[in-house]
Amino acid sequence: MPSERADRLFRSAWSEAPAAVVSAPGRVNLIGEHVDYHGGHVLPVATQWRTAVAVGAGPDGLAAVSEHGAQVRGAWPPVRRGDWSDYVAGVAAELLADGPAAFPGLRVAVASDVPLGAGVSSSAALEVAAAGALAKLLGRSLAPRALAALAHRAETGFVGVPCGVMDQMAAALTPSGSALLLNCRTLETSAVAVRLDLVLAESGESHELRAGRYAERRREGEEAMTILRAVLPSLVYLTDVPPALLPRLLPSLPAPLDRRVRHVVGENQRALLAARALEADDFAAFGRLVDASHDSLRDLYECSTPRLDAIVAAARPLPGVLGARLVGAGWGGAVLVAAAPGEGEAVAARLCEEGALGLPAVRVVRPGAGLGA
Repeated sequence: MPSERADRLFRSAWSEAPAAVVSAPGRVNLIGEHVDYHGGHVLPVATQWRTAVAVGAGPDGLAAVSEHGAQVRGAWPPVRRGDWSDYVAGVAAELLADGPAAFPGLRVAVASDVPLGAGVSSSAALEVAAAGALAKLLGRSLAPRALAALAHRAETGFVGVPCGVMDQMAAALTPSGSALLLNCRTLETSAVAVRLDLVLAESGESHELRAGRYAERRREGEEAMTILRAVLPSLVYLTDVPPALLPRLLPSLPAPLDRRVRHVVGENQRALLAARALEADDFAAFGRLVDASHDSLRDLYECSTPRLDAIVAAARPLPGVLGARLVGAGWGGAVLVAAAPGEGEAVAARLCEEGALGLPAVRVVRPGAGLGA
């Protein structure tokens, strides 16, 4: 277990027990991609893969170590370094903004089995786990929702990734065995039971959200909002655009802004329909929505890659497969394959047999739970 490994790593590094150990999961977003920062609905599920952070007071500076051998020595109070420790340092900076620590330094040990670069938000798992552990160390009583908000501020402000709030909310709040239907505008949540199987096929193409394409999509959304507000002055988010008005509004948008808006509006609707399909155990309808999501991400949001498209095309005809799509922000990462109940292991095995794909890893996803010790 990552929590036990983080505890052992801390003791090995500093010959004392940590003051607190907290873990948080990676997540797989079932549907609702690139709508979180447009005030839309998303449907993430926590995975069985977790990141644990063990913390304790130190004599000076920030000292951090991971079980993969990465060691960091930094300043305290923390400053941005441009490496993995920024996710912990950013959380610490947010907590220190509400009051200084009573100790001159910080020690951190991290253990994780969350796959890196696979679109399952290893960064949010680290941030939320760090927020929970550091809050305990500082004697702050913060609810999971508050810890998620703090972790989100750390990533957008300190680390500098202009992400939506979905990943942190999923890591903190997702109930065991269920997906979390999250309204990213109001932050209202509800649990949606997941009774089908999920498979994650890693492409081997690592994506980097600090790269320009994610930020470019954010800018394109803002440009589209500026144009559309001339017609709809009350518009707050792109997901406020009524689908019935799209045919009238799209001609006012130059390419590629028209395609971006079509994706956002359609994907928000797909997320709501997907939640209803899962609640009704209508797995065939859910699979069709998953397929439509990938097609929209490929053609309208243009965040897929030829390799992701090839994996999706290979997965869809396999027995037991309901639907397949890229998962995460895209431009690399992984493909989520929705499978009929009880078919996940067989589907994963069939994908592994697709030798032409050369997949580095194919994993069955088991719904986990949010923030915990």
